[in-house]
Amino acid sequence: MVVSEGGGPMRLLTRVSMIAAGRRSRWVVIAAWLAFAMLAVPLQADLNERAADESETFLVRGSESAAVKKIVDERFRLGSETAAVIVYFRESGITPDDGRRADTDALALCRSAAIPNLRMVATPYQRACGEADPLDMSPGASLLTSPDETVILSTVLMADDSTPDIEQAVAAIREVVPPATGDESGLRAFVTGRAGFEADRNAALGGVNGTLLAVTVAVLLLLLLVTYRSPLVALVPLAVVALAYLVTSGLAYGLVAAGATDISGQTTSILVVLMFGAGTDYCLLIVARFRDELRRTRDVREAMVAAARRTGPAIVSAGAIVIGTMTILALADFNATREMGPILALGVAVMVCAGLTLLPAVLTALGRRAFWPAVPRLDPGSAPAITFWERVAGLVHARPGVIAAAVAAVLAAGALAGLGGRPALDFSESFREAPDSVLGQQVIRDHFIPGRAAPLRIVVADDVAGKVQSALTEGTHTPVADMHAVARSVGADGSSPGAEAQGRPGSANDLITFDADLRMDPFSEQATDAVPALREVAERAAGGRTVMIGGTVAENYDARQALGRDTGLIVPVSLALILVVLAVLLGAVVMPLYVIATVILSFGFALGVSSLVFTHLMGQPTSDPNLPIYAFIFLVALGVDYNVFLLGRIREQLRKHETRRAVTEALARTGGVITSAGLVLAATFATLMVIQMESLFQIGFVVTLGLLADTFLVRALLVPALAIMLGERNWWPFNATALPPEAGPPTVRAAVSLGES
Repeated sequence: MVVSEGGGPMRLLTRVSMIAAGRRSRWVVIAAWLAFAMLAVPLQADLNERAADESETFLVRGSESAAVKKIVDERFRLGSETAAVIVYFRESGITPDDGRRADTDALALCRSAAIPNLRMVATPYQRACGEADPLDMSPGASLLTSPDETVILSTVLMADDSTPDIEQAVAAIREVVPPATGDESGLRAFVTGRAGFEADRNAALGGVNGTLLAVTVAVLLLLLLVTYRSPLVALVPLAVVALAYLVTSGLAYGLVAAGATDISGQTTSILVVLMFGAGTDYCLLIVARFRDELRRTRDVREAMVAAARRTGPAIVSAGAIVIGTMTILALADFNATREMGPILALGVAVMVCAGLTLLPAVLTALGRRAFWPAVPRLDPGSAPAITFWERVAGLVHARPGVIAAAVAAVLAAGALAGLGGRPALDFSESFREAPDSVLGQQVIRDHFIPGRAAPLRIVVADDVAGKVQSALTEGTHTPVADMHAVARSVGADGSSPGAEAQGRPGSANDLITFDADLRMDPFSEQATDAVPALREVAERAAGGRTVMIGGTVAENYDARQALGRDTGLIVPVSLALILVVLAVLLGAVVMPLYVIATVILSFGFALGVSSLVFTHLMGQPTSDPNLPIYAFIFLVALGVDYNVFLLGRIREQLRKHETRRAVTEALARTGGVITSAGLVLAATFATLMVIQMESLFQIGFVVTLGLLADTFLVRALLVPALAIMLGERNWWPFNATALPPEAGPPTVRAAVSLGES
């Protein structure tokens, strides 16, 4: 919904603010929000448990690799199984005692009650537990011992893939095996494989929401105390956002439980940051305007209604932009991107409602006491001293061309630094500090065929399996070094599936699955690039029969392709949405066009400069593949927010002044509060950098840098300078709605004269 200065929507906002500020109704509003929040508290744990399961998060909807995973889950005895791989390593060579230690550990794990749904524990020398299966074609001893005999592998197979059970199992395994640092004899052990990877990833994100919340609240409280010098008014916005966050969590759990969407730990972490950052910004606008109105009128309720009426249109319009942009993420094929959209959109929608109802109710109940000890005094006729932002406004008014050129040059230079791009972050670089699973994967890569650490998973019709295997492994040109059969598909009763079973074009009868080891690091760009050629070779050899390639390497390729498609769709649709909202809000086309262009320029600046910092200062030349699209969504949607706040004030000033003077007045009056809001949002996104996951660290860094550039360069200098240069042409193709000019306040006149002198 976009709110204009008049008409039904404006009357509705005024009515809402009057109810929120009413003598009796404000207590009803506060009680209702408290009740909803308390009802949502028990659902927090359930939501976090749902978010912990990320088994489908990084797959691509409709992709071949996702189809392979589904077929393996449904039609093979591998079903929902998850394997933990124990890597025993001795640099001087594995000894007989090491083999006996591996067997002893395996027997101990078989007896452990801490490993849920244990199916099998096997070493190179024995199957310690688990019944032999006639369909089992798992690798033998030769595949579990490295060619240089410095590493042996044991496998712990569990008939479950729920994240809490996996974490429990991996913790139990690590209690039994030697530590990664080595035992008294020098034998080292690492727990890796899918179970180890998932446990370590969840550990890196475990408790992160609490950490993010604590750091975010501390940072915001400090900024609000510095801004308002009042403990109460610093705490009120945080309390309002906290209640809104609880309500959002409850509603989000309802959506997830109903199957409307999924959720991951990454989404819940960003939800905390987005709601506390954007929500505090919305609160700041109302608080600042409420304080101004208290200087003009004695009646607290009247002051709040006036403040909400003036700030409401900008808050609703800015919220609509963020909600719409986040909702567009639902168009993505990449699951992690698609599932994020509805949850974040819901959070912003709840926050807008809280900002327009709960915050006015609380502030009206507190009255002037909210600002103690810096209580605003009734003094409508005073002429305050010239502020810093009035001086900035005067300077921009006097030198718009020079300022616009200088800022645009700085932003463009930064953007050019990122044109070369960076290779994708691989799994071993996903953590700020390499955990046990990454170290184990590196040992496997160094001492086995490199691809053994993450084999391709090939599903093929049984009658052409030999042809496909030969085509993929014969000749030195192929990147596949070895293939071994893992299992044959079975029905629910253990029998071979009939013709009614579903497959890809071709036979739907017996299928067989192979693991294929690549000659190269499976987490490298080279391995990812090899996937389409391998699929082409396999399909040609299968002659129209069923053959599909999945596994981690194929999932990485499908994700890369999907991210490219998603970006090509989401970016233009988001920009079109923002353009429409701004055009309706401003009743013009020219100003929305260059506002969007400036925000895109600050996005390019943030990507380019961060690329230089990551590569040359932090020694991290690789980039998370999700970074560009996530940074674009947050920077463009939230960057436009600040411009909406400024443009809304320009629109208001057009009632009194011509465009150039209206811009100067708006900048002078909003500079302080909007800059505070920008710092608040930048500080909240900066808290993502405390997380041990490299992807979230990079997102936090880039978005923080972009928000700072947007706050101090784009919104404070570039947009006002362009608006002053264009004058009445800003409102093309419509007529400017400004009333005949009238004299402005002495403070602003003084600021303008300072800039012109």
